[in-house]
Amino acid sequence: MYLDTSSDRTDFTWMIKNAVVPRPIAWIGSTAADGTHNLAPYSYFQLVTMDPPMLMVSFTGRKDTLDNVRHTGDFVVNLVTEGFEAQQTDTAALFDADVDEAALLGLATTPSTVVTPPRLAGAKVALECRATEEKAMPGATLVFAEVVGVHTDDTVLDDRGRIDVERYRPVGRLGGALYTTVTSAYRIPVPTADAVLAGHRSGVLAGSVADRTTGTPAPEAQIATVSRNPRSKPVPSDDRHA
Repeated sequence: MYLDTSSDRTDFTWMIKNAVVPRPIAWIGSTAADGTHNLAPYSYFQLVTMDPPMLMVSFTGRKDTLDNVRHTGDFVVNLVTEGFEAQQTDTAALFDADVDEAALLGLATTPSTVVTPPRLAGAKVALECRATEEKAMPGATLVFAEVVGVHTDDTVLDDRGRIDVERYRPVGRLGGALYTTVTSAYRIPVPTADAVLAGHRSGVLAGSVADRTTGTPAPEAQIATVSRNPRSKPVPSDDRHA
């Protein structure tokens, strides 16, 4: 099937939205001029640079979150993980600006370290962000921000102090009202150009399926091809993300 800008607009845009998945979910905490806290999920969100760590969030139409970020200049990205799928979707409902979604749903919060809005106490990872630039785009407003602090629950860390995906279990947005939970990971080290030129391919990994997250080399005779089944778990939910 081929679609382009001359095709039915809904078919065209939905095909793209369903293809570019999974999308991480920024569960954004912000604070209004009157001190009211706001919590809402946004899946048109992504890191854009590594150092300094910068991220981007896309807002369509008028959003309380965008108004709040313009006022305070900062916000918190709580990353959505397994167990919070339904609650983050509840916060996508169109509440009045004076409603504190976290308080309404009984989600505990705790003060952030360097930014104004509080973070979710139950978030496995929360990024404290300061807005650096706003850019108008057709149909949306992009906000770029620098991550100035990161809170990580010790329970999702491995012995090296790095995030273990199988403990972290982040939730991603798919198309429509579908979500997925990342429950496994595998490592494919980037080869050198010389290795590829010599005929080695990254699809043939050193190590078995059982130790594929370690990157530990195995004898040449034990090199096996690893299946690319992400084993994701779809979770049906509402479709009212901004």
